[in-house]
Amino acid sequence: CKFYAAYPMTPATTILHFLAPLDREYKMVVIQTESEIAAINMVAGASYAGVRSMTATSGGGFSLMAEAIGMIGMTETSPVIVLAQRPGPSTGLPTYSSQADLRFAIHVSQGEFPRIIIAPGDVEECFYSTVEAFNLAEKFQMPAIIMSDKYLSESNATTEQFDQNRIGIDRGQLITEQEYSQDEEYMRHKITENGVSVRAIPGIKGAIVRTNADEHNELGYTTEDPVLTTKMTDKRFRKLDGLTKELENYETVKVYGPKNADTTIVSWGSTKGPIREAMKILNKNEKTVNFLQIVYLCPFPTNKIKEQIKSAKKIIAIENNKTSQLSGLIQENLLMTVNHKILKYDGRPFDPEALAKQIMEML
Repeated sequence: CKFYAAYPMTPATTILHFLAPLDREYKMVVIQTESEIAAINMVAGASYAGVRSMTATSGGGFSLMAEAIGMIGMTETSPVIVLAQRPGPSTGLPTYSSQADLRFAIHVSQGEFPRIIIAPGDVEECFYSTVEAFNLAEKFQMPAIIMSDKYLSESNATTEQFDQNRIGIDRGQLITEQEYSQDEEYMRHKITENGVSVRAIPGIKGAIVRTNADEHNELGYTTEDPVLTTKMTDKRFRKLDGLTKELENYETVKVYGPKNADTTIVSWGSTKGPIREAMKILNKNEKTVNFLQIVYLCPFPTNKIKEQIKSAKKIIAIENNKTSQLSGLIQENLLMTVNHKILKYDGRPFDPEALAKQIMEML
């Protein structure tokens, strides 16, 4: 990341506080903007200009960013957006934790366009998932959203030293002036078999890089043609095929505990810590369960989830929201109902001892 713009909003401000004193050391631009609308449009512009860019906010700020996120989807730019959740609606509990914005992230902005949504569960996953988010966003030219919350973003934790050998930079089909051929007019939104168009940085000699928040043709000019509108929408969505195939090599889900337990716990995000602690208590009481952590929520890893839960006689969803939004996604994508749920939506994270007791009551 070389450009970070954000308006302070708990619990996302920790990122701004961390990056601000490091800007010169790492040759980054770090800006505290006048609003969330300014922040999202700045990172969209930076991404269009070829700079890896990121912003972070909470639910209220994400609401303000919704229209610009749609513009990012339409222009096929690739900033990373961190959504650090807190209880809502409205101001809600501004200094407490929640997991109630999952559906909001999946469906944010008007219209239909692909996006990537990743939900790390601990500090280590936050680091590696952010690298993955940047690489995937640029490779498939779509926004990437990282789901966090107050509990995860403002907690202290000890972790192993991050392994630099595990990370790399993949900027996708980004061409330089030396690589650009002037044999034909540059088409920023050229219709391709996999939906991904070659991306040039504005200013490259001979290439005019046009894009447009209106529906557009391959050159970036506005169009209202019905046939072309359909083709351009299909082009953007074809990128999901390549993304889904790419994610087969990623840890889109993780499993803890015995592989073929009778009871499987499913969850996402920061509930990982309390669940794993609760499992230690369950093991001491000779209760055998496993835990399926869903890390990538969009596109939904349907096949991997199906494979992991096929032998489970009972599935328990654990979430920090009222409506069990993950259960809804499982029902939508796997055509199965999760009948057992442990939900907590008072702004506080799960307590492992209390959680273990609730799980035992369901076994």
